[in-house]
Amino acid sequence: MLRQSEPAQLLQKLKALHSDDEKQLEAIFSTSKKLIIEAPAGYGKTKTMISKIAYLLATGQIYNPKKVLALTFSVNAAFKIKKELSENLPHLLEVENSNKFKVSDKLFVSNYHGFCRHILKTYGYLLHSNLQEIDLIKSVDDSKTEEITRIFNISYDAACVFSAYSDAIKNVNRQYLNDSFNQYTDGIIRVFLDKRHISFNGIIALTLKIFIKYPEVLQFYQDYFPVIIVDEFQDTNILSWNLLRTLVSDKSQLVFIGDSLQRIYGFIGAIPDLMIEAEQRFSMERISLENNYRFMKNPQMLQLDKNIRLNAENSFKPAIHKNADVPLILAVNQLNEAELIIQKINDLLSTDHEKTSKIAILTRGGATNRNTCKILDVFNQKNISYFYGLFNEDSPEYLEFHQKCSSLLTEQLRIEFKISQKSIKSFYSKVKEFVDINRKPTFTSLLNLLDVFLFKVLPIYSFLSIEDKLLLIRDTFDNKNLKQNMEHISEDIIVSTIHGAKGLEWDYVFMPDMEKYSMPNWHGLCGNCNYKSNCELKIESTNNKKFLEELSVFYVGVTRARKQIFFSASKERLKADGNPQQTNLSCMLGLPGITLIK
Repeated sequence: MLRQSEPAQLLQKLKALHSDDEKQLEAIFSTSKKLIIEAPAGYGKTKTMISKIAYLLATGQIYNPKKVLALTFSVNAAFKIKKELSENLPHLLEVENSNKFKVSDKLFVSNYHGFCRHILKTYGYLLHSNLQEIDLIKSVDDSKTEEITRIFNISYDAACVFSAYSDAIKNVNRQYLNDSFNQYTDGIIRVFLDKRHISFNGIIALTLKIFIKYPEVLQFYQDYFPVIIVDEFQDTNILSWNLLRTLVSDKSQLVFIGDSLQRIYGFIGAIPDLMIEAEQRFSMERISLENNYRFMKNPQMLQLDKNIRLNAENSFKPAIHKNADVPLILAVNQLNEAELIIQKINDLLSTDHEKTSKIAILTRGGATNRNTCKILDVFNQKNISYFYGLFNEDSPEYLEFHQKCSSLLTEQLRIEFKISQKSIKSFYSKVKEFVDINRKPTFTSLLNLLDVFLFKVLPIYSFLSIEDKLLLIRDTFDNKNLKQNMEHISEDIIVSTIHGAKGLEWDYVFMPDMEKYSMPNWHGLCGNCNYKSNCELKIESTNNKKFLEELSVFYVGVTRARKQIFFSASKERLKADGNPQQTNLSCMLGLPGITLIK
């Protein structure tokens, strides 16, 4: 039974929980109907969100049977938040019998696709009867024109209708998406669903179509979810934004949480300046959290975080008052850099008496980066165990593995529609058989992640219903999200891309190859730079946008460290053809506010 806390008692409890953090408490107790919270990494975002939800529930602002809708960018984030809520809400709300308390009775927490799957499972029959069994429908990537042509036996031009729509989402082409919406959704219904397939984009687009075509369904959900909370809002793409805007009514209470500086998924459609757009569209009150708790015990990391953000606030003339001292490993060449990194890692691990430290090496490039590969070569020569996580978001093997998992899961569910230890083991065995036949290093690493996900991570969510467990598994594959389980693997050392590491944390992080053409890379900033000879970057109107994009990647890499970041660079780097060339330190290391300690 839920007992509403007395406001004064809850106020004291939350003040103590948040250590009287003025901005966190302002966000929690704000009476604004439309609130946008700027929450950088390590500033207490999740804790603030949970307390905000607790306050809404405890003060009777959500009447039964209505619920809070909490949406996230990734499926992993959704279920982490659900776990945090399950563990903390009973205490905050003074639930008399916490064993019987269910988060799902008060909230619907999911990513956009999980939410849309729920809608389609309930009302999808209005568009096509096969949507009633959406969990048994195979997923297909609508950006792959040749694959669509082969699967559905349609012409290349007909397949381009779907791939062009996918490209428009990535390019944030609003006009094209509006003009082609009915053509795309009608094609998904006629071509995909008739053969029991659906696309990743189609799941959201068809939900939007139901809301538009059947306003009574939209009205039901607008009433059912009077409060909408969105986490990692800065990563929202245009299709999800269209859905969200449709779902919002004049009566909706909104809380959007994000960090503009952590928008690094622009290449797959995250909308530029979305937080500003939403703030203006809905006349939202903005609150910015101010205290970094991740680096409270490391003044230099705290200063580094502050100075990077000051560079983002005013890239032409940042208001830097104090520099941050940051360690740099400067090597003669790539081989020497790799050896020095290994030496430093060994020092860190040898002084860790509790043997709990986890270390990540995060790069700007992926598996094709010859400089990163040199580090892996030395690891292999010295028989140093590490986890290989250099997965590009769009690499063929990475996509193929997730698609295979999704397909095998669908086949498994057609045999036995339930999630049990037996069914999970059977599913895993089939995936392992696929990997054994197709011996590729990437598949082996992904199988390792699948093993961790199914047998280590999934049991953590034992409180979930069978439907929610299925949703977690399904959406992990459809969102290509296995990489998000890297923080749970047994190896002490993880090698990953910065993009692949977003949302994860390790004790120590190394960012190698901090040189010209690596960080930033040719496509990111170096290609059109007028100062290649000395890498003394000058911010101008022509390069400011690109600079901010690269600064976001740099910032995300830095903030994956819980304790300390280490940069490394070589005076000589390897070109794409494998030949060495003299190079300069990355302009990111020359930002105002950074002092390198060699």
